[in-house]
Amino acid sequence: MTVLNAIEPRDSLIVLGPSKAKIRGGDALAGSGARWPEPMLRARTEVLARSKVDGGGLRPAWLRYTGNFYRNVGGALGEAAASGRLLILSGGYGILRADEPIAYYDRKLKLGDWPPGVLEDAVLGEARRLGAANVVTFVSASADYAKLIRRIPWHTSEIGGVLVTIDFHGGGAQVEVPRRLARSFGAWWRRSPSDYPPGMVTEVLG
Repeated sequence: MTVLNAIEPRDSLIVLGPSKAKIRGGDALAGSGARWPEPMLRARTEVLARSKVDGGGLRPAWLRYTGNFYRNVGGALGEAAASGRLLILSGGYGILRADEPIAYYDRKLKLGDWPPGVLEDAVLGEARRLGAANVVTFVSASADYAKLIRRIPWHTSEIGGVLVTIDFHGGGAQVEVPRRLARSFGAWWRRSPSDYPPGMVTEVLG
């Protein structure tokens, strides 16, 4: 746990996974999307065209998801979103800033959907834009979300990568893993290491 203890959350770029469960509708205004590199915006348009997207309104990304992580994370999520230092990985949108307005969609992240390097460059570019020394990610170990973070070329970058996952092999993993990830993130954000859950694994990348 000492790696996380040495990293200040409010000086880092934080990356979270999405959830399959989402709330429908919304009334947020659409943004231009111009702040993302053109290769990612182009790839996003192509992926969304092949995805199930509901035109019933937009919501800020951090308010769209309602899965077990998002139901259990508490006030730390809103505080991180307000800090402007929170990204969310997305099967339909690729990389999202927390306040980025998005539609309801249904698509799991498949790395084969995205040109090599596009998502990785977007994460590193955002970290540099914010002046973040570290990127700290909280996702399930088994999905493509963790694979994406691991394949970022950290060794060629001045930015440190830390991946937080949960080692859990019992029944009910689909509920318990995101719940423990939420607890891990909340404890780190509050600087309360005594609240880290069992099975939390911290991996230094690069």
